[in-house]
Amino acid sequence: GPIAAHSMGPFFLDFAHQPYPLSFYQKHRYLTSGFLHGSLLHLYMNLRALLTLPSWLENGIGKGVYLSAYLVAIVTGNIAHTFSSLGYLSASSLSIGASGGILGLYGLMLASLMKMGNALAASSVLKQMIWLIGFGFLVPNVSNAGHIGGFIGGWLVGYLFGPGYMNAFSRDKGTGRYYVDRVDEDFRLVMGPGILPDYGRAIFPLKYLYMGIAAVMLSRPEMRMIPWAIWKGMTEPGTMSGIRSLIS
Repeated sequence: GPIAAHSMGPFFLDFAHQPYPLSFYQKHRYLTSGFLHGSLLHLYMNLRALLTLPSWLENGIGKGVYLSAYLVAIVTGNIAHTFSSLGYLSASSLSIGASGGILGLYGLMLASLMKMGNALAASSVLKQMIWLIGFGFLVPNVSNAGHIGGFIGGWLVGYLFGPGYMNAFSRDKGTGRYYVDRVDEDFRLVMGPGILPDYGRAIFPLKYLYMGIAAVMLSRPEMRMIPWAIWKGMTEPGTMSGIRSLIS
């Protein structure tokens, strides 16, 4: 999950998450902190976790839902971390890391398996989640709240915006023609024979998610500042944290 930042450079200070005061006033940090890492080991561990996820999760469900679950989970993980922080309105430590987003992909996987009706594989994902939470208690500077928040965020995206599933026959009884199975092989192994993903059966189209995000961003001045804050932090590091004025 989010871990304490080890680098205190201007770029990190502009984008790292701090429940209070920085992220309280600069909302872009809820997203941008998920793209920062405290060390090469931290980056390696997160990349390794991404590479060990099954290929069907991206190729079968679709890159749009996959990426959406990852980004939403970074934000929901940081929101959960914020609410779990002791002394919310007192200065808190900086946190960074993509683990909230990665756990969101596990949540996406659980939602998809549940919708497929694959109870055995779904229970395996839940066991992995329990193990990760237990691991978080053993390692310092790891936010279990960030893990859980990211997992829930990814699950919601998968459940609400991921494809539904339908039974299909290998042969059309009316025409006598056979269907061509164009589903990813790994996806077929998980779904089982005779099951097809149906994006028309999603509870909501994915575009509704982005319409909702756009509505929220337009509704409040601090939310409308997010794109500008990200651009400013990238082009003039240290501006958003105020450190630029001290080092220039």
